[in-house]
Amino acid sequence: MSRYKAIIFDCGGVIFTCSFDKALNYWAMVSGKDINEIKNKFDFDEIFQGLERGEINSTAFRKHALSKLGLKISDEKFDKGWNSIYLDLVPGIKQLLQELKQKHRLVALTNTNEIHAKKWKITFASILNYFEKVFSSHEIHARKPERKAYNTVLNYLRLEPNEVVFLDDNPEYVQAASEMNIASIHVTSFKQMVEDLSKLGVEVKSAV
Repeated sequence: MSRYKAIIFDCGGVIFTCSFDKALNYWAMVSGKDINEIKNKFDFDEIFQGLERGEINSTAFRKHALSKLGLKISDEKFDKGWNSIYLDLVPGIKQLLQELKQKHRLVALTNTNEIHAKKWKITFASILNYFEKVFSSHEIHARKPERKAYNTVLNYLRLEPNEVVFLDDNPEYVQAASEMNIASIHVTSFKQMVEDLSKLGVEVKSAV
């Protein structure tokens, strides 16, 4: 029997797939700007990180992003592009969550923002129901890899770090969790994630 009582899942890249290129391509299309110019100017800067912590509101972020990218488009078109990044559920994830939920508490910890949340919370509502709670960075005012983000989840679960498993496709976030004595898996594929869970003693049968 696994000694882990809870499993913490990242969302984008682990539960569902997404691509920021879709947002950049959409903005290029509606603005008439060259896509390469937009790609060269776009980055996940301090303002973006502030949005993810809930320190900066969507109005201020839009203004900053439009100015930085040199775009003149409506808020509606900006948000439509920004929220076009979401693709599909990772194949097999529903079956895996169904199985894991029988013996483990499941929660999610995601770096996100108030604009994106309006999209993914609806698009992926059915799969999110498998989680006891979803921790969004803009709501807990901390983002991975900050220790506060992980501690917020551990405090909610009332568990010690060595009693949980953390799954994320970002190696920096995995490293930060590992340094807190959380058993962590860097997810590179669904198959690899399942295999690594098994190596930790987490029973997975139907999803293999």
